Amino acid sequence: MKKNILLKVLSLIFSLLMVVFGIRFFSSSDFKKDLNALFASTHKTYIWCPDHAIDFTWLEPQISEKWKQASSSEIQKRFCELTLEPLQNIDLSKISFKPLLIVQSVEAKTAQLDWSSESSVFQVNGLPFYSPSLGREILDK
Repeated sequence: MKKNILLKVLSLIFSLLMVVFGIRFFSSSDFKKDLNALFASTHKTYIWCPDHAIDFTWLEPQISEKWKQASSSEIQKRFCELTLEPLQNIDLSKISFKPLLIVQSVEAKTAQLDWSSESSVFQVNGLPFYSPSLGREILDK
């Protein structure tokens, strides 16, 4: 009978320890980071234009005529909220950025979108991101 009680107590203690270690493991930052990496999208959106943007000035002569002729609202819909893709296997030290688009708001705030047409890498406020679809759309390829 003492063996039976001792075995039950030991199994309860073991179960309690497993629950405590399980709680610690599942609430750890490493587990949460791995879980987020597994289920999170690699594409993030970023709104870089200042509020109430009114004036869009193209600085690159290479862009498609479609965008040169587009209205401010069309340009704002397409270019102010960008999908950021991760930079993988791209050496930023070898990329030179050229000014592409300057946006001015009602409050006279300005922001600039830079790009590298060869690599489809863009930059806003020092934040580089990769977007091959945006690069193709600008050049209308």
